[in-house]
Amino acid sequence: MAITMKELARMAGVSRTTVDRVLNKRGPVNANTEERIFDLAQKMGYSPNLAAKSLSQKNKNYKIGCVINRGHNSFFDDVITGIHAATQELSAFSISTIITKTTKPICVQEQLDLLDELANEEVNAIAINPVNDSAIAEKLNTLIKKGIAVTAITADISDVDYLAFVGCNHEKAGRIAADFVGLITGGSANVAVIEGSSKMLGHIQRVAGFKKVIKEKYPAIKNVCILENEDDDIISYSLISKLLDERKDVDVLFFVGAGTYGGIRAVEEKGYAGKIKIAAFDLTENNRKFLLKGLISFIICQGPYEQGYKAIKLLGDWLMSGTRPASPHIYIPTGLI
Repeated sequence: MAITMKELARMAGVSRTTVDRVLNKRGPVNANTEERIFDLAQKMGYSPNLAAKSLSQKNKNYKIGCVINRGHNSFFDDVITGIHAATQELSAFSISTIITKTTKPICVQEQLDLLDELANEEVNAIAINPVNDSAIAEKLNTLIKKGIAVTAITADISDVDYLAFVGCNHEKAGRIAADFVGLITGGSANVAVIEGSSKMLGHIQRVAGFKKVIKEKYPAIKNVCILENEDDDIISYSLISKLLDERKDVDVLFFVGAGTYGGIRAVEEKGYAGKIKIAAFDLTENNRKFLLKGLISFIICQGPYEQGYKAIKLLGDWLMSGTRPASPHIYIPTGLI
């Protein structure tokens, strides 16, 4: 049986009014008392009466702004589908979303401009796939201080007091990739790592996890280079073409982010299809085709739909009841195909 606000107040040793103030952000409460009530509410699984909440929200209209660092990466199509699904569920509570997308895969200024646009739209919360840059962090913290809640989707960011990060455990995903590279090569290979960008914290974490396991378990696997393709197929094509001309000893290409299409086109044109093993992230339409053709050996999947869905649902819960997630890092299970 669900616990009531009255019972929660009795257990916390405070008045029902105090619990209401904390959970519904209706006024100042002692910081220690607030923390105790939040912790107790989470442990007891307290959730507001949604039917009553729907009635109380009739005269309130909340807006959640979304900044998707899309470029030409179709992975984010599934993230956006998840956002739409969550939005549909929250529409009964007068919560809507505004989805904005960058035109370039990794661009700080575009994200800053979109954040300003959303602030001008007077959004109450923001979900963002952030570039890990100090200017983005400063902008987000400024918005948070103004009362705008923030969740990071897919990509994490340093030094931001967000409500939560929703995505895969990138370091763990890198470790999983390393073990499967070890498996498919018999523990001996020359690997080229193609990173999207050092400005994407998730990419850095994946590479770190990959290198850690290779060092600890596979001494005969050598990391010959790390290239940055900016998650761009054209840049990826150029980089891989040059790499294959200069390094005839490369056995494995590990794509940490996007850009696999351009990279594999270079592999095919240089006559290395089927000779070089390829590891990649995300079951995009192109990656699925390459997997079925045997050009990709395995794909790490990170649940884009679930990421978009959960990020918006968390913000909806916060807007309606002040409910914080149990952890600031909500990890979506990592899959492998």
